[in-house]
Amino acid sequence: MADFETKEENLEVGFLEEQKPRWRRYVFAVWVFALAAIFVALGGALVWKTSFTYSQMKIGDTKGLLPLSESTPQPDLDRINILLLGLRGEEDPNGGLLTDSIMVLSLKKSTGQAALISIPRDLYIKMPGENYKEKINFAYALGFEKKGSAGALLYSKTAVSKTTGLYINYAIAVNHQAFKEIVDILGGIDIILDKPFREDQQFSKEMIIDLPAGQNHLNGTSTLYFVRSRFTTSDFDRARRQQQVALAIKDKAFSLGVISNPVKIFQILNSLGKNVRLDLPLSQIKNLIVMAENFGDQKIVHKVFDTTEEGLLYASKTESGAYILLPVGDDFKKIQEVCQNIFN
Repeated sequence: MADFETKEENLEVGFLEEQKPRWRRYVFAVWVFALAAIFVALGGALVWKTSFTYSQMKIGDTKGLLPLSESTPQPDLDRINILLLGLRGEEDPNGGLLTDSIMVLSLKKSTGQAALISIPRDLYIKMPGENYKEKINFAYALGFEKKGSAGALLYSKTAVSKTTGLYINYAIAVNHQAFKEIVDILGGIDIILDKPFREDQQFSKEMIIDLPAGQNHLNGTSTLYFVRSRFTTSDFDRARRQQQVALAIKDKAFSLGVISNPVKIFQILNSLGKNVRLDLPLSQIKNLIVMAENFGDQKIVHKVFDTTEEGLLYASKTESGAYILLPVGDDFKKIQEVCQNIFN
């Protein structure tokens, strides 16, 4: 989580001071679109680079791509819902196309509110266009197998839309490489922990995470393992940490002089072009940037579906013994109600 979903002329100091509010909109949009940042460069030597990067990230038109029979919710004209997906990447042969981070970023235009809704990867659903069930994190891999990146995003959007009852306008897929590289380009991020955090079971002995309570500074590698860790905690706790890191990236982008540093911008664009796929049209990115300038942390609603009483899920197993999650009541009505009324 995008993936987790581009700046202007003349970099002279006087010009930057005059245009600072516009630049800040772009920096915030970075977090809005892809967890790891999409920086929009409008002008000078960055125009060509930005255009080229966007062409690398943007998938083809998905209209008429797949004969999916499932009906999807109607769009809400006051909301924009962006699916943010995190995966290991196409080059990883060991489940690299499974989306182990699934978040919906929902934006309410009339109030300037935002919501981050985390969907657990083990949620067991009927696959789009198929008659069998699988974990929801398999939808991306299934779509990729059928129609490449365009199919991957479309299948994921369809699966999440059916689960949440939300019309998913756009999707952004971000692989681990981009996530790690961009955090390093930003100079790392700062997170505050209420209690110590340690992961010494999931990864190799060379990668043990041991963080004290209080403020911690993380580089790209430690951030990646921090949001992947689940053995000493749970997949639900991991989802909460992913949301925390998304906000930390946004805060760091605001605090840095990234927008006045063309070297950093080029580095970020290089990573995005290679490792991010999205279906947002460029015109929509610009519209969302204008919306984004009014968003603040106090306006962000957080929701993680889990197995607590309010989490609306319960644990079960398939006939083969695989761990899965199912909705309370064995339908998604209550989950859909929460998602549709998240701002009420």
